[in-house]
Amino acid sequence: MENKLVPKIRFSEFTNDWEQRKLGEISNKIVEKNKNNLFSETLTNSAEYGIITQRDFFDKDISNEINLDGYYVVHENDFVYNPRISNFAPVGPIKRNKLSRTGIMSPLYYVFRTHSINKSYLEYFFDSTGWHSFMKLNGDSGARADRFAIKDSVFREMPIPFPNLDEQIKIGKFFEKLSNLITLHQRKLDMLKKMKHAYLQQMFAENGESMPRLRFADFDGEWEQRKLGELVDTVKSYSLSRDVETSEHTGFRYVHYGDIHKKIADLIKDDSILPIIKAGEYELLQKDDVIVADASEDYIGIAEPSIILENPKDKIVAGLHTIAMRPKEIDSLFLYYLLHTNRFKRFGNKVGTGMKVFGITTNNLYKFIVLMPNIKEQVKIGTFFKQLDDNITLNQTKLDKLKLIKNVYLQKMFI
Repeated sequence: MENKLVPKIRFSEFTNDWEQRKLGEISNKIVEKNKNNLFSETLTNSAEYGIITQRDFFDKDISNEINLDGYYVVHENDFVYNPRISNFAPVGPIKRNKLSRTGIMSPLYYVFRTHSINKSYLEYFFDSTGWHSFMKLNGDSGARADRFAIKDSVFREMPIPFPNLDEQIKIGKFFEKLSNLITLHQRKLDMLKKMKHAYLQQMFAENGESMPRLRFADFDGEWEQRKLGELVDTVKSYSLSRDVETSEHTGFRYVHYGDIHKKIADLIKDDSILPIIKAGEYELLQKDDVIVADASEDYIGIAEPSIILENPKDKIVAGLHTIAMRPKEIDSLFLYYLLHTNRFKRFGNKVGTGMKVFGITTNNLYKFIVLMPNIKEQVKIGTFFKQLDDNITLNQTKLDKLKLIKNVYLQKMFI
């Protein structure tokens, strides 16, 4: 008979069956109140970020100082169940206070302190979905759309898989190392994105400037001012929406403004990422064309650009709410990154129209004053940012793989 009291993946030196404990057997509910407002730092339990300060999560304090004496005191390594449900936590998250300090939390949360179990092991068990079935069988998410309801007495009956202490410790350390690696990759990715944003503001000239603040050493001289409309030709766009998409390969694809905003159509190296559409008679896009979304839900997204980097294998068309440009006197990558600068976003804010949906016309877009160096410097700037984007993509891919690996292990290393 198959032994069900062992996980699918396990360290080879452990062979004994796992036991089970009830949550109430390895923890105590904490009901210590914040008497005399001894503690003032209010914490929150985020499904995505764990236990963090309310100020960090909301960018401000939400709790009322007058009522803080009724909040629960949460010490380092205490666990907290938040009944608020979300896509990240369909039955609410359980997280451990790893801030290395004491804070306070709303009495809406269930705070508990563990004993007789390795804390890291239990922390990562709650990152898995192994306990969700118990919650769904014994609780109720229908009372309020955003909250999960379960009685404290029932919550404490939750079964916790319980290997021996040595195996708990090894599992906990394994996930700690994996989580630390993910954190390091996330920090590197964040740093690269911040670096790109900073360079975008310093390597393109601002209004009133004849050259940028940061420049490659082998270039000098003032930058030229030209209207965008003088530097590009217009490629016809078509009002092709989602109803023209098909699963049958026709040899035609399109760039839809929604896919630009979703970053599906961005730096387009392989046109197979674009939706297939029904065949027709169209003016076609080609390598180095820059396509922008002429409609957005906010001014920041006005004229969000995409670019075709390689010769398309299929026939590509500019679809709904797009303006397609074919650079003739400007480097295509230079233009693509120029359209990401704060200077251009301010221009879009100025000329954009609309209330709920903001738009920009081709005529207004082409009025944008481009500050540009000679073509060699343009190419070097465009290539620099493309290499930076490639590095960002590479690190994002590594991070996504690590997160996937962690998720697979979370589901297979616990019962």
